[in-house]
Amino acid sequence: MLKKYNINEIEKIIFEVKPWDIIFLHWDLAAWKTTLSKHIINNLLKINQEVKSPTYTYYNKYAENIYHFDLNRLKEYDEFFAIWWEDILDNNKNISIIEWPEVISKYYKPTIEIFLEKTDNEFERIIKINKSWI
Repeated sequence: MLKKYNINEIEKIIFEVKPWDIIFLHWDLAAWKTTLSKHIINNLLKINQEVKSPTYTYYNKYAENIYHFDLNRLKEYDEFFAIWWEDILDNNKNISIIEWPEVISKYYKPTIEIFLEKTDNEFERIIKINKSWI
């Protein structure tokens, strides 16, 4: 699915999220990755919590089994492994939303992959959603 969205239309982005989904969010700084994560957590998963970027904490946990990662500061997979985070991704009850997933992409494959592309309009993004059935 490839579509252009305005920031005020983010609630129109709808897809199913279920336990053991690993969602990769790709693009650059200020590309709405955290905004989209907020939408997934609050609207699609119906969790009513304040969602903040986990840039400095690496991940935030919401409800019982929803994890929102920001791996931008990790340099290699060994850092991810050393902190035991693979236990979170390997648990079939968890849902993981991962910003900057490149460092783990050789070891983990997403069930949902979202690409955000900036446009000339600062309030608009082109969003492509790929859902795999692994």
